[in-house]
Amino acid sequence: MDEAAAVAAFGELDIFASFSDDQLRLLAFVAEDVSLRAGDTLYSAGEAADGAYVLVSGALEASHPETQGGGRFRIEPVALVGELGLMLTRPRAATIKAMRTSTALFVPREPFLKLLRNHPELAEDVAQTLRAELVRYLDSIAQLGGRFSG
Repeated sequence: MDEAAAVAAFGELDIFASFSDDQLRLLAFVAEDVSLRAGDTLYSAGEAADGAYVLVSGALEASHPETQGGGRFRIEPVALVGELGLMLTRPRAATIKAMRTSTALFVPREPFLKLLRNHPELAEDVAQTLRAELVRYLDSIAQLGGRFSG
């Protein structure tokens, strides 16, 4: 994928909202193109996380094997997939497969963290964005829990 398309994709995501054009170009430089055919696995639950993916085209399906019924949901572009892999070394929680031909950019953790170390203001903005995502996620779980109690 060319640099301009990668920068445009990064620019659509909240986590990169504070990044300058130069910083987005640096991410595009270190990002790796990933092409998937329908049925290909992007990553599997339990694998070590070493970065995150930006889905640029196509569609993915996430499945959570520990969830009753498989806990499947669809991911459409432009989306950040496996974002905790940018910050944490925890195993992946879900399996992600391509529903159709898809293109993604892999952002490796170490260059991403180096960028944050060199620009502390970005680190705070990224942390705030991830906290907000976590709060939304926990709120959705709490709402689901209410449906099953009592």
